Amino acid sequence: MAVDAQAEAHLAGRLYAVLAELQRLAEGEHHSLGQPEVLKKVTTHPGSHLTQHLNQAGKYLLGARNRNSGKQAAALFRSIPDLLPTGRELPNGQRSKDIVESFHAGVAAQREEIAKAE
Repeated sequence: MAVDAQAEAHLAGRLYAVLAELQRLAEGEHHSLGQPEVLKKVTTHPGSHLTQHLNQAGKYLLGARNRNSGKQAAALFRSIPDLLPTGRELPNGQRSKDIVESFHAGVAAQREEIAKAE
């Protein structure tokens, strides 16, 4: 089955937004995924940057719970499997304009969804 690169980029953007919010709930406003330069790097190479944060998702969940944000963090944590790409790994080398736009559209859509849930 062929992989739809734009759909994968959109999912990666949504995943980024979830992981960034989980990290923010656990660590506060000055979390690494919230930095503009990190978003710029993740946009073109999500696999290289998000894999380590996927590995830390449980830690973020516990940290958020300890900061009295457990309910919101749990909902975000449970959404992660639906945001994983259909391929074996997260996409990398997303440089075309259409792919980058799909990634940012995914980030925006997920952030909007997160805001509605608050």
